[in-house]
Amino acid sequence: MATARGFSISFARSCRYACVALLASYISNAPAAARSTGAKPAAIVIPAGSLRTALDALARQTGISIGMAGTLPVTQTRRIDASDIAQALKRLLSGTHLRAIRVDATTWRIEPEPPRRAARLRAADTHAALPPATEGADIIVTASKRDERLFDLPVSITIVGTHALDRLAGKRGLVDLLATTDGAFSTNLGPGRDRVFLRGVADSAFNGTSQSLVSLYIDDARIGYSSPDPDLRMVDIDRVEILRGPQGTLYGTGALGGVIRIVTTVPDLDRVSGTFAGEATGINNGAVGGAFDGTVNVPIVAGRLALRASIWTETMPGWIDDTGRGKPDVNRTARPGVRAALRWAIGNGWTATASGIGQWIDARDSQYATKGLSRTTAIAEPQDNDFVSGTLDIHGPVGSLDVQSTTTVVSHVFGSTYDASSMAAALGTIAPVAYVEDRSIDLVTQEIRLSDPTARHPWIVGASVLDATTRLNGRFKSNGTTVIARDDREAVFEAAVFAEGTQRLSPALDFKLGLRGFVTVNDIEQQGPNEQNATKLGVTPSATLSWHRDDTGLLWLRYASAIRPAGVTRAIATTEQRIPGDELQSLEFGWRVRGLDDRLGLSGAIFGSFWEHLRSDVVGSDGLFGTVDAGNATNYGVEFGGRFDAGRATIDFGTTIQRARLTAPAKGQVDVNDRRLPVVPDYSARLGLTRRFSLSDLPASGYVSARYIGQTRLSFDPALDRPAGDYATIGVGATLDDGRRHWSVDIDNLLDGRGNSFGFGNPFTLATTTQTVPIRPRAITLRLAIGL
Repeated sequence: MATARGFSISFARSCRYACVALLASYISNAPAAARSTGAKPAAIVIPAGSLRTALDALARQTGISIGMAGTLPVTQTRRIDASDIAQALKRLLSGTHLRAIRVDATTWRIEPEPPRRAARLRAADTHAALPPATEGADIIVTASKRDERLFDLPVSITIVGTHALDRLAGKRGLVDLLATTDGAFSTNLGPGRDRVFLRGVADSAFNGTSQSLVSLYIDDARIGYSSPDPDLRMVDIDRVEILRGPQGTLYGTGALGGVIRIVTTVPDLDRVSGTFAGEATGINNGAVGGAFDGTVNVPIVAGRLALRASIWTETMPGWIDDTGRGKPDVNRTARPGVRAALRWAIGNGWTATASGIGQWIDARDSQYATKGLSRTTAIAEPQDNDFVSGTLDIHGPVGSLDVQSTTTVVSHVFGSTYDASSMAAALGTIAPVAYVEDRSIDLVTQEIRLSDPTARHPWIVGASVLDATTRLNGRFKSNGTTVIARDDREAVFEAAVFAEGTQRLSPALDFKLGLRGFVTVNDIEQQGPNEQNATKLGVTPSATLSWHRDDTGLLWLRYASAIRPAGVTRAIATTEQRIPGDELQSLEFGWRVRGLDDRLGLSGAIFGSFWEHLRSDVVGSDGLFGTVDAGNATNYGVEFGGRFDAGRATIDFGTTIQRARLTAPAKGQVDVNDRRLPVVPDYSARLGLTRRFSLSDLPASGYVSARYIGQTRLSFDPALDRPAGDYATIGVGATLDDGRRHWSVDIDNLLDGRGNSFGFGNPFTLATTTQTVPIRPRAITLRLAIGL
């Protein structure tokens, strides 16, 4: 084992040195080569084929990016000879009820035609096939920090678009969306408290102070660091991009498991539009709740300046009873929020977008149970999560080059209250005792990047700066007295430069090379006399060899890496220790292929990950959270999924089989027989069937979905470990489009299962009581959305 580990480290270092030399040579020559070969063709010739492959060909020939607001219909196109892009798009989209809108000099957006015209066209052809309801086959995505066709992007990625979002009636958070994809898992601690994991990279179910393993973005703005998922409600979202596997080269520290990008709908400079929706939800053996959301788009100066704003308010019904206090449905939660974006077309292809978002989650109590769907506590355990962010994005051309600057400021405040009556004797007081913990994160990021969208050998270079300050204050409160238990502050500064370039080895074979150099500085102050700091310089390389054909598919072999910087944190009560930085390296063989005239699509990857100094949050003997170096770990597995369009029916499926294990516990850690990593199961699978039909000449659909989650565990600590998972859920639903009105009904957990999901309840009684976090009982939601 030691020999293999030494070989792995040496091999990684050799790869890094080679990447530095090759990338420096490539970047120094790339701009000149791009300018000499980046001329657009004088004429556009698109061969006959499916609409998707035709748009792919158009994007490849002209160097433009084509975004899709929805999904493409399965239809065939004839050969197109055109003199300009607008003409080609108009002819390709003829008869599809879609139109192309120019966003800027190099970007076009495809969207449904206005409701009145679309309705007339449907009336003339009521038997036309409706667009498929599955996602993941859209042609252009915003990934790799420059627009690329999905078909050309050699990385494990899932694109979840509008049809999947429409099915989230009653459950419109990010963790709900992840349940419809492969290789993505999360805890179930409650709204605004969950941790998200990808590709089997999971360290703990506990919400400690460790940096998150998945980087979360809204558009190009990083919105998370060492915090739980803010659980933003998915309102007016164009799509969500889920990149699995380490993404350290382009996205920096913390992206060990991957990256999740929530892509919002761009303000329309030319058209007034709006959507308003309401929903009502009832839960078996629980309460009722509901939600309202609305979005408006208003051009202030036609073609130059537009405002797009969304507002929502939601009451999530509870289903956990507290028998000790005689309170039913205590985990009732409120989630109001607002988001707005002001977009200015400055001119000459330049745009500036100022955007902001605010959401405030207030949960009356925790959602764990000790027996069935109930528990007993002496006091309420409310939770809150307040999230506010603002972003300025400036984007435009400089000659043939594309420049983008993104500045983001985030304020994230979240708190928890626990019944800590078990600590009364140790504190010299009487029950009840409450432990109140408040945490805040102030995050400022700045990134600027440069690329050439028309180059035969695509490349990107950039630089970024991150400044994050985390504060934690924990205190015991009883009988009018307060005892300070935690008073910590951590300041992190990170600066980095990155570059990535692609060399075309043949018409079908590409080699992509990336490198990020960074420096991080951590200053940590904890209650007590010690003040610690840690500095790290490093590089995170990536390299990809890919083969692709427009009529067949894409294969790739990819090496990637990512790190979390070293830190100093409390391991157990009143003690501190230096924690080495995590480092994860991954090798994957992936594929994305299609056939049967684009009716069949298959994707997946075989992967292996190697994780050194796995940092894990733990619960100390005093009930407070700390962090330890758990040791080294590996994860080997396969992800496989696909979709099949059979006329009016679509089948989509996926499975993840993995073996995530701790291979060598760190010095001082107890070696146990069960070395499984927490939260992520060895087996999971999903299956969905959608049937599209007409009801009174109106387009409608019905669907059924099933998901199985294999058995997993809560913690490395045998005293705190709990079995979880090993359950299946079934959901059904239907939709109906009546002109401007979109009706939907969704039944979640149809069989009313009682599986124990990934979570815990009270850290002060976790070792002495049986705590479970049951999945939500059967719930039915009715939703009506009206478009203007």
